Amino acid sequence: MLALTMSLSVIWPGISRAEEAQVTQIQANTFVGDPGEMVESFDITVTDVEKYKNLKASDFEITGNYDGYPLNAAGEIVQNNYEDDGITLTIKDRTIHMAVKPFKYPGGLKSEFAVTNKTYPELSFDQNNIDQVKTRTVDEFEHASFTASNGVTLSYNLKRSPSKEAKPLMVWLHGGGEVGTDGRNHLTANRGAVVWTESGYDTSVLAVQYPENYSFKIYDNAEQLPIMEAYFKAQYELIQKLVAEGEVDPDRIYLSGVSSGGGGAFRFLTQYPDLFAGAIIVAAKDTIADYTGSVDAFKQELKGIVDVPIWIMHAENDPTTDSRTSSLAYQALTEMGAKQVHLELYDDAFMDSHRFYGGLKHWSWVPAFNNKEVIASLFNLHKGKTGDQDQGSSDDGVQPSEPVTRAQIAVVLADALQLPEGTEDYPYADDAPEWAVKAITKVTKAGLMKGIGNETFAPENEVTRAQMAVIVDHILSSKAWVPDDDSAAIVFDDINSKHWAYTAVQNSVRAGVLTGVIKGQFNPNHSVTGAQLEQIIDQLKQLK
Repeated sequence: MLALTMSLSVIWPGISRAEEAQVTQIQANTFVGDPGEMVESFDITVTDVEKYKNLKASDFEITGNYDGYPLNAAGEIVQNNYEDDGITLTIKDRTIHMAVKPFKYPGGLKSEFAVTNKTYPELSFDQNNIDQVKTRTVDEFEHASFTASNGVTLSYNLKRSPSKEAKPLMVWLHGGGEVGTDGRNHLTANRGAVVWTESGYDTSVLAVQYPENYSFKIYDNAEQLPIMEAYFKAQYELIQKLVAEGEVDPDRIYLSGVSSGGGGAFRFLTQYPDLFAGAIIVAAKDTIADYTGSVDAFKQELKGIVDVPIWIMHAENDPTTDSRTSSLAYQALTEMGAKQVHLELYDDAFMDSHRFYGGLKHWSWVPAFNNKEVIASLFNLHKGKTGDQDQGSSDDGVQPSEPVTRAQIAVVLADALQLPEGTEDYPYADDAPEWAVKAITKVTKAGLMKGIGNETFAPENEVTRAQMAVIVDHILSSKAWVPDDDSAAIVFDDINSKHWAYTAVQNSVRAGVLTGVIKGQFNPNHSVTGAQLEQIIDQLKQLK
């Protein structure tokens, strides 16, 4: 990502450890969280574990530990260290495993972390004493280089699918804050490289690290634009190599980028419009055209990707990359007839409610990568043999990235739940497509779906997430499902106890059939897509 860059000079004295020979290794165990790399535990290996048989969690104190959000509402740099370090200890063989409340590794903008132990001073340490860092998912990436036919050499990391069959490939484009040659920063700065497999998808992930960032307005930069195009040509050849080796399904290659990588993603798409099955583009830099100008320039640049499903996400008042790039790209594509392009602009109230203050309003990738439904929709995309998106194999015409209608849901439910045939006539006054008449009759008889009033079913109406929750609740009732007595209410900021679908939403979420799109948000008024419907059906089938 094009990271919010703030630096303070910090001089941290090394911590002296008496009887240092007692400690042979200290390992930090980290993962990539929303704010970047977080540490969740330490493994301290000692020579004589018997010496520490009376060791207690309260013997340790951690300073410099915080949750990774460095700005307050006034835009000031802060580092609010935890009052409760959340330490628990277990000892096995010669290793003391110290689990902690996850904190930003190796610390914040004011100070790095330090662990002190007054009872056993030799167990005190800071970052300078860490011998090894193990990072979940990141350590599964293999580092390599590739030289293309144009002479460009790429430094990249590849996480391979464990499957022996050709599987999807996610192509991840990092932002300007992660350029360089360290081979790691572009994997740990945000969840862009790890979210796909950590969300449960069997996919390979390709993450090229670019050595330098490009300038704003690259569309007008005769020196830098050819360099970008040369890099994408090299990456295209690397992708084709993976396809030729049987690792990658050519019909399921996806693209995602943030900030500089988001702007790059638009350029990659326009350079190779038939390569990708779909893309998620976040906080895009201005690589397309002048966002202070007209939409016509955007149309000229994007006309080749009208048929590519794209999710465009941006904070409305992003202080680093102007959201007008995203808005005009969306406008251009939709005016040219794109039916599978989506725009999500996060307003200030939304960003502030998630503590994205000031410069952190650039961090729109956090809600984007916590949107499970968008990720599910992306991974349900599959290019047809001609390069067009599959149109479905049945009359219902359900498309993964498009909203589903009431008629389509009736057909899918009747088939998935194996509802019995009946002799009843179609019970509504309005007409339905011939392919949906029997299914609508079945779901009505079963009590799973009802008309919308005046003896009408409205088969072509789209279905919101709140309406879908009501349908799911009817299915749960038909299966005699009841929530656990001790299950707590799920809190969503956008749907309270007075909402007409509140009980249905609570039941469907508790049953694991529906989920919030991001923390604290259910999005009750958003339409259900084909990919989301498939996910709902899968969860319903797993109910006992």
